[in-house]
Amino acid sequence: MGEPKQLLPFRESTIVETVVDSMLGAKFNEVIVVVGHRAAEIETQLGTRPLQTVFNPDYRDGMLTSAQAGIRACKESDAFALMLVDQPFITSDLINRVIEAYQRTEKGIAVPSYNYKRGHPVIFAQKYASDILALGTESDGVRSLLKKYGDDIHYVAVDTDDVLRDIDDREDYERALKEI
Repeated sequence: MGEPKQLLPFRESTIVETVVDSMLGAKFNEVIVVVGHRAAEIETQLGTRPLQTVFNPDYRDGMLTSAQAGIRACKESDAFALMLVDQPFITSDLINRVIEAYQRTEKGIAVPSYNYKRGHPVIFAQKYASDILALGTESDGVRSLLKKYGDDIHYVAVDTDDVLRDIDDREDYERALKEI
């Protein structure tokens, strides 16, 4: 992108603010935002929102290290969700559908699914925190747990590809801007 995609304008704010506001509007007990590159700018952009920021000194080593930093910062809870900063089309209502489905199931993992493709946010029972923390950067990341514990996944069928859509490059960003 040539610049941090989190800070790009989106709707009336930025991509990171859009994602965080959706999280804050959902039924989460707390929201933890993991920052790395240009952390101070992102924290400034988030202002006084009721959230916790955690700095990941290993952010250059990939998304897994950010997931691990966030999990380490979680207070004792029964479950946690992993969301990505580059998915601004995921709404609070969509997040709540996954949360509610997780609460109704006996399974330890809830994953939204559109046309049989896994999306975000993914909700994990606390028992999976140690598995994620034990993963190395050479692993396939959190995806490896979804393969290993496939029998413990509850798929939440959704009617929108918003759970899949992310902004990886300038072309994705330009396309997203045309849709809002």
